[in-house]
Amino acid sequence: MEIDIREAIQQKHLMFVDVRSPAEYKEASIPGAVNIPLFDDREHYQLSIIFYQVGEHEAKRTALEMAAPKLPELVRKITEACGDMVPLLYCKKGGMRSFSLYQVLSLTGIKACRLRNGYKAYRRYINDRLRSYILHNKLYVLHGLTGVGKTLILEEMVNQGLPVLDLEGLARHRGSVFGSIGLEKPRSQKDFDALLLQQLDRYQNKPCLVIENEGKRIGNIYLPIFLVEAMQQGEHFLITAPLATRVKRILETYIQAPLNDETYKQLLGSIKSLERRLGKRKVEMLTALTKKGDYQTVAELLCKDYYDHFYNDAKPEFYRFSKTVDASSIKQAAADIADAINKKHPALT
Repeated sequence: MEIDIREAIQQKHLMFVDVRSPAEYKEASIPGAVNIPLFDDREHYQLSIIFYQVGEHEAKRTALEMAAPKLPELVRKITEACGDMVPLLYCKKGGMRSFSLYQVLSLTGIKACRLRNGYKAYRRYINDRLRSYILHNKLYVLHGLTGVGKTLILEEMVNQGLPVLDLEGLARHRGSVFGSIGLEKPRSQKDFDALLLQQLDRYQNKPCLVIENEGKRIGNIYLPIFLVEAMQQGEHFLITAPLATRVKRILETYIQAPLNDETYKQLLGSIKSLERRLGKRKVEMLTALTKKGDYQTVAELLCKDYYDHFYNDAKPEFYRFSKTVDASSIKQAAADIADAINKKHPALT
């Protein structure tokens, strides 16, 4: 049984099962889907080579030889992963991979479905929805210099039951040249778009959303135009904190000493990338301080010479702020913002 993506998303009894290779799944998938690949990355690559160099018939014959010994184990994994839910199988375009496993499940008496046109149909659905999305929520936008604690405030506001849209969390990137340090690999545009739409739908009946101010891009992720425009038109709050507090929070966020090799390389690479803006001499000094382990001085200098100088996020000449909030205490700052919002939306929480 084939099912359309719009219908599938509405069915709570279905479990998305991504039968593509692990690499395809890691690059982008349907939120909540479990990956039970028919072929691993090596096999998938090998079959692609055979398909293009020899032909479809030989690729199908080889695929059968590869898949046949695995089928009992794949059936077991799918039934265990889905439990009482019905498996909804999908591959890249709704082709042979999902069809083959669907047939095997049917032959063993297991009820299952296939996603019509596979992940390609889901991606088209996401693009269409975002292209025509009308945002009805009023946005309350948090501004502030790096280290004031905007993300920490958003996390605290989630705990207070307020509707929060954490774009940097969705992107898995903090937005600056240092934005991916210490984090998992940033999400792909495809995964970001899917998760963003999921969050927007979750809060579509709320009168407002709290969000951190962003430009058109977070790392390599591009935000939809409607969201960028809504942020510009929203109500703006300025978050402040003393420099010493900001430096402490920056170190807690980015530097977990002792640094592992990967994080250390990322940090040095990010500093190197600032040479055009800060000049070779200053970058050499920051690099030397980093190699000495003097991260506090590095953070202080980056605040003064880079973030505070080049970023316009907290400058009154660029935004009209309706409220300024001291974030020396994250809990108090979140409470102050929540109080201001609740006065305008009494039934929000």
